[in-house]
Amino acid sequence: MIKMTEVETRGREIKDLYGIQVNRYIRFLLGGRCVKCGYRGLAIQIDHVHNDGAFERSKDIKGSLFALELRKIFDGEYEDYQLLCANCNMEKELRRRGIKEGHGVTL
Repeated sequence: MIKMTEVETRGREIKDLYGIQVNRYIRFLLGGRCVKCGYRGLAIQIDHVHNDGAFERSKDIKGSLFALELRKIFDGEYEDYQLLCANCNMEKELRRRGIKEGHGVTL
């Protein structure tokens, strides 16, 4: 079993903390609330407006695409992103998949 050194552990903690701070800043830039229902809280998610998040992640090489996407947001190019709460994001995904009311789901 490989043990992480103290330096590696601290590095990971710093990286995690940096990621949390970046996420909070992006939420702030995007208005801090769900664009559909106005919810503010922990269950808020950054959504790709055009449903291309999986495609963007598939092109990513060692975080380079993530860095480019962050740069777009920081430069004020927000139109590809929005904030949705977990419920509104799930409803968007169900609609995208063609799941309609009556399949045990009320939308």
